[in-house]
Amino acid sequence: MLQPMQSQRLDELRTRLEEAGCVFDFVVSTLDPTATPGEAEHRQVLQILFELIEELARLGRLELIAQDSRFAKQRWPDLTPDFAQARPTAFNLIELHELASEDGLLCRNFRDPPYGTPLHVADFREWLQMLRLYPEEGMQVLDWVGNADTEPQRSTWRSYFDDGKELWGIWCLTLYNPRRRTLSALAASATD
Repeated sequence: MLQPMQSQRLDELRTRLEEAGCVFDFVVSTLDPTATPGEAEHRQVLQILFELIEELARLGRLELIAQDSRFAKQRWPDLTPDFAQARPTAFNLIELHELASEDGLLCRNFRDPPYGTPLHVADFREWLQMLRLYPEEGMQVLDWVGNADTEPQRSTWRSYFDDGKELWGIWCLTLYNPRRRTLSALAASATD
């Protein structure tokens, strides 16, 4: 039912954002034409995203070990998510438009993580296009972590979010676009 999207454009955007210091991880999946996704499919794309995050963390650890063999004895944190504990809330239309706004919190966090980036609004727009985040297309967006300050318990299903609770913030959304037949996920957690 869900097929992770693979394209040169997606890979190039992911690489460019990573090199610029973007803290958001994301995946885009396509749906078969007859599927009407529910919460189970949103959880599935979330699982695909966190498998990608875990693979990137594994590769990063291997890089560290290659640079300094003392890291081979390092005890790494367990990043296994407990998806059964995750409780999503749906965005309403006003929140959805705010999400895509160039003046909104998502854009500000995208462009200004703790260590800064050279990213511009045009990069944010390109990222939204890749995620198929078009509020006027009847999207369904689920928030899996809420506000770290007012709802810290909502993000305890994954230790990935612990750092972001200290200062900068946390994000974890799934985005279904029925017109484009995509289900995407994004996550971020960063601190200084």
